Amino acid sequence: MTTISPTRVSMYDFLYQDIQPLVSLLADTAALSLPQTRLAMTSSLQAIVAALLVYQQRYQGQAVHKKLFSRAAVKELRQYNAMNFATLNATLYHRHDVTETLFISSASINEACSHIAERIDATAAQVKILLSNLTIIVLRELAILADYSQLNDEELDKWFALQPQFLSAERFAVEQQTYNSIAVDNEEFTDSKQKASPSIETDSSIETDSNIEADSNPMQNTYHITSEVAVITPPVFDHYWYKLSGFEPSSSPSAQDMQQATSNYLKVIGRSAENRQQGRHNDLLVFNEMPNIALPHQRWLLQLAKISDIYLSRNRLRITSEPDSPPQRPLVSLSLLASNSDDTLATISEKPIEYDKPKPLWKNPTIIITFLVIAVLSALAFIKYKVKQANAQSAIATIETQNNADRQQQDVAIVKVEEEEAIETDETTK
Repeated sequence: MTTISPTRVSMYDFLYQDIQPLVSLLADTAALSLPQTRLAMTSSLQAIVAALLVYQQRYQGQAVHKKLFSRAAVKELRQYNAMNFATLNATLYHRHDVTETLFISSASINEACSHIAERIDATAAQVKILLSNLTIIVLRELAILADYSQLNDEELDKWFALQPQFLSAERFAVEQQTYNSIAVDNEEFTDSKQKASPSIETDSSIETDSNIEADSNPMQNTYHITSEVAVITPPVFDHYWYKLSGFEPSSSPSAQDMQQATSNYLKVIGRSAENRQQGRHNDLLVFNEMPNIALPHQRWLLQLAKISDIYLSRNRLRITSEPDSPPQRPLVSLSLLASNSDDTLATISEKPIEYDKPKPLWKNPTIIITFLVIAVLSALAFIKYKVKQANAQSAIATIETQNNADRQQQDVAIVKVEEEEAIETDETTK
């Protein structure tokens, strides 16, 4: 059984990890230092995610797909497959139009820029350049992800509905507690190691320094290993952006109920951990259990998570020259989502469900009646056409016969006149 992190379907987590290679490029564009740019990028990303949730809540997924993801500026930016100055020029050209479309008004944009500028000790104009550039890049990345996952409007709405739980304070509180427990264990392990081997004090001090450096920012450097690429936990989401954008999270079912329903579902189809060794389902993709996160095990959502993992592993936003050929669309094996590579049935619950076979077309009464009506109407139209054609031919024949008769009568009359004139001329000559 292959597991994947639930954060792979989180827009905030996906975008935070995806935009990390852009720090130096955006810092040069907005004339900011690297630490200022990192802080500004995090706050700008949170403001953009909140604005996206508000936009979907007001206009639904169809508008998000047509007016944001299918926008001409986003389509033009999707032609570039690497981040460089050519891609940056395209973002600079379209950034104002896209930013004003996503956010409520220009006043909210200015307020967001002023709030971020106060936190990083910069000007609002500098932050506005970074925010607008990041907005169109974020829309481009989400548009690519939705296109690769082939999400329709209904699935897009469901995807957006799952996002607030990834931004809740409870989620980050649990992760902070987990991090603290891991840090305590690491300290105890380091102390015991130093006591056990005092002769290699230099090496242990180097390792300790590296651990301290890596753990200096706990929320930015928390890693969970998956099958392909590490998962980076982003900083705590600031709910100030909810108030600024006017987003109201809707009530969702509790995580405990969803996990219970998921475990029952897995038991029914023979995919629970109890049947793991017996059934040998090593190729089935499922979500890891995560506190305060409730995800349904649906095929489109698992496909979205896997494609998100593949996309992040490619690191397509790194600064490099444009490739000669665009990268191929990521494909997810169907065996990961629904099927089973092991043909032998290990348990009774693994027997395939037998569905009712659909009726053939020639047994469907609706289709039969439709074909009969079409055939009858076609026959009537053909008969009517033939009757009209026959009537037209008979009328033409009647007119031709009348014309021939008139011509014969005129010829006879002319002959008679000529004979009478000839007789009169003969008599006169005599």
